[in-house]
Amino acid sequence: MTETTSAGRQTAMDEKVAADKKAWATTWLGALGALAMTSCCILPLVLVSFGVTGVFIAQLGVLYQYKWITFALSAAFIGYGFYKAYRPISAESCADGTCARPMNRTFMRSILWIATAIVAVAMIFPYLTPYLLSY
Repeated sequence: MTETTSAGRQTAMDEKVAADKKAWATTWLGALGALAMTSCCILPLVLVSFGVTGVFIAQLGVLYQYKWITFALSAAFIGYGFYKAYRPISAESCADGTCARPMNRTFMRSILWIATAIVAVAMIFPYLTPYLLSY
């Protein structure tokens, strides 16, 4: 009888670990999507600020035409990451002991908020550039 209970608990814990890995994977994909959003506009300025020069920096401007595709993917990953990070965990799902070691949602949420800020800046940056360069 205890073997069945422990096997059931082990299966539930394996499912929880898989769900945690999926949530972290989505979070990191959202962060990578946010970095992809900066590749056409902000990344070249950052690279030049650090003294990196070369012809390839000018070639990054070609990625501007894919801005909406990277925005859609970033928004989807970030949105799903927020769903995973902020959804409440029911007491019934933790009754079997699978929530004994919960994942660090605070760190996940901070990564998602930073990625959201980066995506927002990358989306409005082309519209702010004329005002920033006029000074």
